[in-house]
Amino acid sequence: MNILMVSLDYPPTVGGITAHVYELSQALKNIGCKVSVATKFVDDSQKAFETVDGVDIHRFKLKFIGFSYGLQINNFLKKLIKKEKFDIIHIHGMRPLEFYNIKDIPLVYTNHTSGYLKRIKKGGYRISLLKRLFNKPKLFLAPSEELLDVPFEFNAKKVFISNGVISDKFTRNIEVRKKLRDELGIKDNEKLGIVTRRMVWKNGVNFLALATKYIKNQDLKLLFIGDGEQFEEVKSVLEKNFKNRYILLGSKKHDEIIDYYSAADLSILPSLMEATSISGLEAMAASLPLVGTNVGGIPVIIKDGENGFLCEKENPQDLALKIDKLLDNDIDQMGDKSKEMVNIHFDWIEIAKETLNEYKAVL
Repeated sequence: MNILMVSLDYPPTVGGITAHVYELSQALKNIGCKVSVATKFVDDSQKAFETVDGVDIHRFKLKFIGFSYGLQINNFLKKLIKKEKFDIIHIHGMRPLEFYNIKDIPLVYTNHTSGYLKRIKKGGYRISLLKRLFNKPKLFLAPSEELLDVPFEFNAKKVFISNGVISDKFTRNIEVRKKLRDELGIKDNEKLGIVTRRMVWKNGVNFLALATKYIKNQDLKLLFIGDGEQFEEVKSVLEKNFKNRYILLGSKKHDEIIDYYSAADLSILPSLMEATSISGLEAMAASLPLVGTNVGGIPVIIKDGENGFLCEKENPQDLALKIDKLLDNDIDQMGDKSKEMVNIHFDWIEIAKETLNEYKAVL
């Protein structure tokens, strides 16, 4: 099958959608599909066309204001399909869907974004807009059941397909662990919690910062990788509540983050909205137990009491309680359970096969 992925998020940008589109494209390629990606230029050093890791990348420039981006993307896609015949077009994110009007190729849409949940919550004219957009695809995918819960009828088949992870890529490396912990100043008796989240509203990192006031375990330190609009707020609260026990590394490329999972002992997902968290799956692949909020797709990956604990969202005291509870348990055993769950349920190759079967059903 010849597949065209369309996404504004693709490496070198970082984030959950970027990781999803890249890894799904790689996995589909590895099971025999031809995969191309249409994405935007990130900087002028990039080429309009190149093949990277076996996937053809076609880049477009977006000009003027955001309202016109969807129209520009649609025009680019129309030119592209005149040059190459695609069996399926798979759009990720709402912006490329806005002016999409290609009729003769089946359209698949993945509803990744928390932006969708915000629109639903605000209601009004946004519901009419969503109705118009969601009537375009023949297949409607989502990486959490929450993102399939659309409060109106539309024609597409709706299917939950989880995010995934390449487990071997994140397997804990003992040498790397020792090196990084030495560099970070983490002692052998100390436990390191890792938080690989952009510091924006939906990720709830500010509530973790507030939770540090209530954490009782004195051997815990926290490592934050990511930046965003809440960075200074989070830093200020941590300095007040958790002085000398936190490390802020700012934003890092995805490949740079991998080693830090080996240095950690647990992962924390304080999200207010979340699909099947890719950063959570990566932590699990590194044999880490997790504490996460009981929202979206997080309960899919955290089985309470088995590989971690669930807490209430926007509740710093409950989050602190569950972190302490995790640290009072056998975290190595719970981490082994995380790794086992990833290997059985969340391998990208299996997810690619499931996705391909759904493609075939709409052809």
